[in-house]
Amino acid sequence: MIKQTEIQDNHVKILLEHYKSNKLALAHLAMRYGKTRLSCELFKKLLPGHATIVIAYPDNKLKDSWIQECVKWDYNNPNITYVNFSSLWKYEDKIFDMVVCDEIHALSPNELDIFHRLITNDKNTYVLGLSGTISKETQGKIGIPIVIEYLTDEGIDSSILADYSITVHWVELDKTVKFPNKKGKLLTEKQKYDNYTFIINKFKEEGKDTMFLALNRNRLSTSSLGKINYAKKLLGKLKDKRVIIFAGLTDTADTLNIPSYHNKSKNDQNFQDFQNKKINHLALASMGKLGVSYVDLDCVILLNATGNPEETAQIINRAIKLDYTNKIADTHILALNEPAEKKKMIKSLSMLNKLKIKYI
Repeated sequence: MIKQTEIQDNHVKILLEHYKSNKLALAHLAMRYGKTRLSCELFKKLLPGHATIVIAYPDNKLKDSWIQECVKWDYNNPNITYVNFSSLWKYEDKIFDMVVCDEIHALSPNELDIFHRLITNDKNTYVLGLSGTISKETQGKIGIPIVIEYLTDEGIDSSILADYSITVHWVELDKTVKFPNKKGKLLTEKQKYDNYTFIINKFKEEGKDTMFLALNRNRLSTSSLGKINYAKKLLGKLKDKRVIIFAGLTDTADTLNIPSYHNKSKNDQNFQDFQNKKINHLALASMGKLGVSYVDLDCVILLNATGNPEETAQIINRAIKLDYTNKIADTHILALNEPAEKKKMIKSLSMLNKLKIKYI
């Protein structure tokens, strides 16, 4: 079996050869491949001395990871600038020897424009984009060629990654509990959802914009009482397993009767308790999807699929990155048993191996 370092070193050679004629390169690498070691080895061989390097990322937790990994792989360069995507604009007029964009698929349209300006300031700037889950559509928008590719199935075959299974649970909307709408009329979430669907279909026929209606319907799906009750039962069955549940909304995360962590949390104590194995279950909302490794994770539950295949693959990869590659990463997705959500699920899972997906 080829060692992981041998795979990385071979990819460094490919990148070095590519950079002789093209300064732009994108690496599509499965999680646990070792992208930071690859990058450090590339820096050592490609750039003389203490070259100026900017490393951009979407989540500040990635900064700590890069700093630790540079020390681990003996790359001591005081001229590395670390910047969150949201602050990339501060550097768009500066010139660097190399620009590294980690999780490049997560750039917003505005951030992508800034990134393009940054990398075209000087024709001698080397550019390395890194992603574990980039679609052809996103890669086309970024406009950087994929030079090396090492995907999840290859990582499983090489015993770098654990194998995985995905179970999609079709969940019914609640038809019993009623809530007042804006006019004060009492409706179940099923009735509200059906009303949204009726108006959306009508507007589509009339050529009208349905974006806000679709967003409201999706928010109803994410906060669905039917999904919350189903998730609680599923968590009960997994009470002895270490489980991360991505709830989508902070209010939903807080109603699952387990510790939660999100951008409204007063501190990260629950997150640290999970990492220190003091608790087995943790609910997240809009945090922890990128660049975070979880200790002894057994299972991931996804309460809502956005329809974005890259984001869905990132979340599912949280489970694939296990400490024991002889385990099978257990992933569960709760989806409404409704035509619109079924269509969204097909798109969300389009980057994953269909043979590893079952529907119940």
